[in-house]
Amino acid sequence: MTGAFVVSLDLELMWGVRDKRTVTSYGDAVLGERQAIPGMLQRFAANDIRATWATVGMVFARDRRDLLNHAPALRPAYADANLSPYGALEDLIGSDEGVDPLHYGRDLVAQVAATPGQEVATHTFSHFYCLEPGQTIAAFEADLEAARAIASGEGLSLRSIVFPRNQMTPEHIAAAHRQGIDCYRGNPGTYAYRSRSGAENSAMVRATRLLDAVVPLDGAHGYQLREVAEGPFNIPASRFLRPYVRKAPAFSALHLRRVMGEMTEAARKGLMYHLWWHPHNFGRNTEQNLAMLDRLLAHFQMLKREHGMASASMGDLAERRLSAAAGT
Repeated sequence: MTGAFVVSLDLELMWGVRDKRTVTSYGDAVLGERQAIPGMLQRFAANDIRATWATVGMVFARDRRDLLNHAPALRPAYADANLSPYGALEDLIGSDEGVDPLHYGRDLVAQVAATPGQEVATHTFSHFYCLEPGQTIAAFEADLEAARAIASGEGLSLRSIVFPRNQMTPEHIAAAHRQGIDCYRGNPGTYAYRSRSGAENSAMVRATRLLDAVVPLDGAHGYQLREVAEGPFNIPASRFLRPYVRKAPAFSALHLRRVMGEMTEAARKGLMYHLWWHPHNFGRNTEQNLAMLDRLLAHFQMLKREHGMASASMGDLAERRLSAAAGT
């Protein structure tokens, strides 16, 4: 069996960071996505990379009215009100993408959808947090209904999901399946990477993941394709691709070496390797980040030639499993 190289990206704009960062502190990185995304798409097309772009539903909106029209009536009542984006809809965001490119990204979604091999998936409508106090399964399903509706208006059908902050439970996974989702990006099965609420994501846990990015604390996260055999299908993450660190280039070099080593091991053993990141991670130091991506894709091409490793989106793998289950 040949290995599979899966890439997924969490396309969020400010909706994914608004509760942790401000426009002043991070807006430049979000705006930088608008240069980084075309660069990524160009490289994916040139290297026949099939990637999944999990997109926050609010990003699809044409303008504020469109966003409000699609917003669900049942919204998450988080105990921490700052987690909800809905208070920003009336007066804290601009009227449309031309005025406010930090919150609207319909043009970016169109670029992704027009590039061969790219899957537009969901990152929920509102960047919904499944493990935060105050949320409910009913509110989550209403959120996904809104995400499906706004994507449908662009002629897109959503079949894959990436849960924001990688927070999920079996109940939320089952609810996503009821909303037509065939697969999701699960977490590695080790302690440092399990699903956590924000309060549980301690400094020690974050430090462990940071160290594991360069030192094999948890081993290499490659997966047998037969392990993604129950629907909705789990397409587990292998590694978060950390952006280039200008002040610590040695760290970035070690991280890149770790990722390529894991890719090689997966290719040799016929395993799936699932790499993910956010486009805004490339919004700063864009030239260096794209150069890093060039090295990774060149490495993939070598693994493709020598070991038959193939590129696949999350939806591709779900389709394989569905076809296998149907006997076709």
